Amino acid sequence: MFHNHHPAMIRPARLNSSSAGFSLVELMVALVVGLLLLAGVLQILLGNRESFDAQRSKAHLQENARLASFILENTVAHAGYRTELDSSETHLFPEFGTQFAEGAVVSGQANTRGQSDTLRVRFQGEGGVHNCRGTAIGTTDEPQETSFELYVNDDDALICHVIGGDRQPLVENVDRFEVRYGLDTDNSTTGVDRYVSDLTGFDATQIRSVRVQLLLRSAPQENLLPTASAQQFSFSDRSTQTFTDRRGRLLLDQTIALRNSLP
Repeated sequence: MFHNHHPAMIRPARLNSSSAGFSLVELMVALVVGLLLLAGVLQILLGNRESFDAQRSKAHLQENARLASFILENTVAHAGYRTELDSSETHLFPEFGTQFAEGAVVSGQANTRGQSDTLRVRFQGEGGVHNCRGTAIGTTDEPQETSFELYVNDDDALICHVIGGDRQPLVENVDRFEVRYGLDTDNSTTGVDRYVSDLTGFDATQIRSVRVQLLLRSAPQENLLPTASAQQFSFSDRSTQTFTDRRGRLLLDQTIALRNSLP
């Protein structure tokens, strides 16, 4: 025998506590924990990005230094090179205005822009040597003489200026270009007996080596230091320069022997 139940007599089933949703407090706690974890991950990512940018800027600075070193070494060392060995240096390299004395293959001027100097070089070639722009000088049928100068312009770039021609930037972000000349004033076989920064009063034909210092910095948007810090650099003329910023810097210092002028 079946009994009919009145709808009003049916009681709703109770929900199991395990199927209930999250409370507002639980959601807020979960949200805060998630944000903290996300902030930690973002901090790690930003740190890695800064480290990557710093390494890239450092590599770029070192690449510029290597390029400048290669150009300086391979062009300055050719000073006085000549193919006409039966001709005298005074004949091949005559006086050239105020830039070169008779027979001189290296000259320069101190402090042409701030504390940066200008270095001038000349030599003769028949296609096997190149100037600071990488241009071959002369041919086997027609040897030619070239003269060029290296200096820092108002945009802080090291410039190669082929005298009588155009000007080409070699590297940018140069703080200083310092040049000293090694002289053999007593014409001895021992070589250089003094270094000078200014050739005034000295015989430029006695130059046997050139010491160059090139201070490079990272680009404006490439900060290598976490905070602005004082950086001091010493130069061959006994002067110092101090910079307080976040830019990375590298001092290139090399002495180049003038093989064609050595006894």
